[in-house]
Amino acid sequence: MQTKQLHIEDLQPLFQKQKEVDRESIIKFIRKKSTIESSTYLLAKLIKNKIIQRMGYGKYALWEGEKLYVPNLDDFEKGIYQLVNREKPLLETCVWRDSIINEFTLHQPGIFFIFVEVERMGVDAVFDLLRDNYPKVYKQPSAEVFDNYVTYQNNAIIVIPLISEAPTQNIDGIRTTTIEKLLVDLIRETKLHEAVQGAELTYVFREAINKYTLNKTKLLRYASRRGVKNLVEERIELATTTDYGS
Repeated sequence: MQTKQLHIEDLQPLFQKQKEVDRESIIKFIRKKSTIESSTYLLAKLIKNKIIQRMGYGKYALWEGEKLYVPNLDDFEKGIYQLVNREKPLLETCVWRDSIINEFTLHQPGIFFIFVEVERMGVDAVFDLLRDNYPKVYKQPSAEVFDNYVTYQNNAIIVIPLISEAPTQNIDGIRTTTIEKLLVDLIRETKLHEAVQGAELTYVFREAINKYTLNKTKLLRYASRRGVKNLVEERIELATTTDYGS
C-alpha cells in the first residue's frame, strides 16, 4: 500500500491506546503498509495529506484540524492596549509580552518586557501617554540604553514602530501578535530579544513549527518587509533538520 492511499482509518489502530504517538512507532507501523523506504517522505506525505499532524517534536496525532496560535494576554497588557485604544483610537496598535516565548524555549528567562507597537507617526504620542500612566516606559531604546537600564527591569514597557502590514490578530478585542510575526521579530530584533538567539532561537522555531499551523506565505511576506527573508528561511531549514535528541 502506498502512502498516498493511506487514510485516517488505516492509522486508527496505532492511536487506540494513546492520542499521541512518537516518530519511531508511527514509522514502524506505516512501513508495514508501505513500500516507500524514506521515513522523512512518509511523514511529510501523511502530514501534507492531513492524515496526521505534529503535536510537538517527535510526537504525532491523527489530524483534527489546524492548530492556531493564540498567545496569552493578561490584564496588564489588556489595560495598556485599552488605554492606547481609548486615547488614540485612530492608531493601529499591537501589544504583547515576550513571556509568550517561554512556550517554545529550552531555558526560561526571569525578566520580561511588554511591547507596544504603534504606527510610526504615533510613537511619540503613545510614549508620552504611557509614561504618564505607567513606570518603566521606554521609546525605541538604543543598544546602550537597553543594556544599561531596560534589560534589568521586569515588565518594562517598550514602545516601538509597528511595521505596516504586519500580521497581527484580534483576541478578545486586543490586537496582538501572530506566530508568524513573532518568529520574524525574534530574528529581526536581536537586541530586544537577545535571550532567544543562536541555538535557542532554532529550538523556538522548531517548537513553533511542530505545535502550530504556520502560514508560510504570511511569514515570508512579513520577513521580506523586515529584510530578513533569507534568515527566516535558513532558520526554518535548520529547525527542521536539527536533532535535539527528544
